[in-house]
Amino acid sequence: MKKSFSKTIAVLLAVLMVVCSLPMTVFAAGESRSNVQLQFGTYFASGADTHQTYVDENYSGFGDSGLNTAKLDYDKATGTITEASSGHTYGVGDFFTVSVLLENTSSLAASQVGIKYSDNIVPAAVGENQDGLTALLPATEVTSPTDGFAPNEAITDQSGNAIYNTASSTVGEISYIDADKNTMWANFAVQDGTDAVNLTAPKTVGVNTFTKTAVLATFGFKIVGEGAVTFSLADSKDVDSAYYVETIANGGKVEEYKTYTQTNYDGSTALDFMNNNENIESTKYTVKFVGADGTVISEAQYTEGATVTVPDLPKAEKISDTQHNTYAWDKEPVLTATADATYTAVATAEEHKWNAGEKQDDGSTLYTCTVCGATKSETAHVHSWGEWTYNNDAVYVSSKNYKDGTATRRCDTCGETETKTIEGTGLLRVNTVSVELAAAVVLRPGFAESRAAKFDETYCVIDYAKGKEQHYTLKDYKAVGTNRSYSFDEIAPKYFDEEVTITMYGVKDGIVCKGHSLNYSIKKYLYNQLKKNPSANMKKLLIETLYYGDADQTYNHMPNTLLSDLTEEQKAIHTLDVPTYTKITHKIDNPTGNDIADWKTVSLELSGAVYVKYKVEVPKTANLDDIDFHFVIDGVDTVVNHKADPDLFELTSTKNTANNAYFVTYKGMASHQYSVPINAYATGADGTQISKTLVFNAESYALSNAYKGDHTLALLVDQMLRYGRANIAYRANPNA
Repeated sequence: MKKSFSKTIAVLLAVLMVVCSLPMTVFAAGESRSNVQLQFGTYFASGADTHQTYVDENYSGFGDSGLNTAKLDYDKATGTITEASSGHTYGVGDFFTVSVLLENTSSLAASQVGIKYSDNIVPAAVGENQDGLTALLPATEVTSPTDGFAPNEAITDQSGNAIYNTASSTVGEISYIDADKNTMWANFAVQDGTDAVNLTAPKTVGVNTFTKTAVLATFGFKIVGEGAVTFSLADSKDVDSAYYVETIANGGKVEEYKTYTQTNYDGSTALDFMNNNENIESTKYTVKFVGADGTVISEAQYTEGATVTVPDLPKAEKISDTQHNTYAWDKEPVLTATADATYTAVATAEEHKWNAGEKQDDGSTLYTCTVCGATKSETAHVHSWGEWTYNNDAVYVSSKNYKDGTATRRCDTCGETETKTIEGTGLLRVNTVSVELAAAVVLRPGFAESRAAKFDETYCVIDYAKGKEQHYTLKDYKAVGTNRSYSFDEIAPKYFDEEVTITMYGVKDGIVCKGHSLNYSIKKYLYNQLKKNPSANMKKLLIETLYYGDADQTYNHMPNTLLSDLTEEQKAIHTLDVPTYTKITHKIDNPTGNDIADWKTVSLELSGAVYVKYKVEVPKTANLDDIDFHFVIDGVDTVVNHKADPDLFELTSTKNTANNAYFVTYKGMASHQYSVPINAYATGADGTQISKTLVFNAESYALSNAYKGDHTLALLVDQMLRYGRANIAYRANPNA
């Protein structure tokens, strides 16, 4: 005991024993007998995640611990603690509190209860951890403890002296944990001039109300090992391990004191522990353990609720050069005696588990089975290694908390494997995602150059359903600051709300490593930008982009999902004005007069990016690979050649049997250039012009096609131009 409590108890007992000249006596019968009860609680407020194992420096819920929270359920038979509200069973890493209560007690002068706890729990406390943050930790790891939650001490405001003697007690914190002996001491003594604390009136502590019950102390623990969490009196045969002194009337005489002890000197019992009286004959159960051959390994009788001793299973034994027998009980042994039980060892044949082997003087390798001890010898050989395969086992929590993955290869001859760590795989994930609002709405995943330097090659893979699952591999990138920026322009406006999965891949020494995936959508980006209070022009562009996708969903008869989270104020920024179209469509004669290529029609592709599609005819005798098609807009000349970009050419029909006709796709127009003229012409292998110059702009197509009876197409084209106009305004003055 602590010194202050020892002195207090010594004085009280001296008065009882010397003044009365009586031995310590027992008054206990039937319901009047007192019971030492344990109540389990959490370190968190009701409704919180009560089985968390730590909190951050801003958490303030420690005051809601223990008796301030709802009870946890404790099963004495199995030694398990559960939380009824969530169904969580407490295990390794979880924290909980134990409150020691003295039930069936009308008044209390002093008490002492010593309770031993199992080896798989340790005292817990609150204070600074090694990072200087306030946290819930094992008591041995706490520095600068938080007031009221000191290591190996009771929780201050839930100890008896704090609850009953708040105003005048001079006892101090007399309840404590002796961690070396796995014992918690719940102690109490009145030192405020009164005979005792009256416990007949209900007493409320936190969310709990107690009647005829003394709240002695509340302690904190952490579970650090598997198995049952158990408690028992420090010494069931020692009267000093659990007793209390009680008065039957306020101001009563000394001889009116009553003393209850767990065990009287004559062996009779006067104080129960968790409603269990160890000295009263209880039910006995026989528990037997039998070997696989039928022989009895052990057999013993146990008192109900006692801990069952489980013998060791038979050792594994070799049965062939490739196998051994291992043993397990036919059912999981119950660790506390609740019924007669028989457990039988069952043999299971398993493959030998060979160790790494030891080289012998003759050059062979001796292998030993780590389970049964069997050995085998193999002559050394040159491994025939297969390809390295990435195990996809990297772990990413944050940029400072991650673990690199591994790759494994196998010898084709002997089956031996070799594993190595692939540096950089723990951070193999996109670290930025942005969106460029151009002719196409371009998704731009970013990967840090410092991370890419760990690999020989990196590339980005986009998984995009778009009605059916499709995979896009992006290997080309631009250096933007310290990042590699990839471009994905396949997301049509109608799919702005669909998430794409972005995965980085890295290649190191020929090993392809798959990184961590990230899900993202254009809608998510647009709404995130709106939350950042952008400039008026930027806000207008973001909102018109959302309406552009909404119009495309309407045109394609899809559910409209893009505008649901816009505020009325944001919706008011969108305008329904019909844009003024600028029409430009004519041809300029070829100076050479040698018109081998002939422009026929021009159209727009609106399903994704806004691309211009030209229909051109060339003689069948001409070599298409020798022709360069030039598209000039705002002084930028984009050359499209069939040999270099075959995907931009599509063979189509023509009435002229001497010619071949193709659709040629031009992707260089941005949304702010819908009204800007595009000059298209062709040149031959020697660089001379071989076609007229076709002058065209996107709005010419819109003007001629938007109002052909399809109202939804008209709305889509109008909104496409509103989006373009908003982009022009933003580019002219981003800060306006």
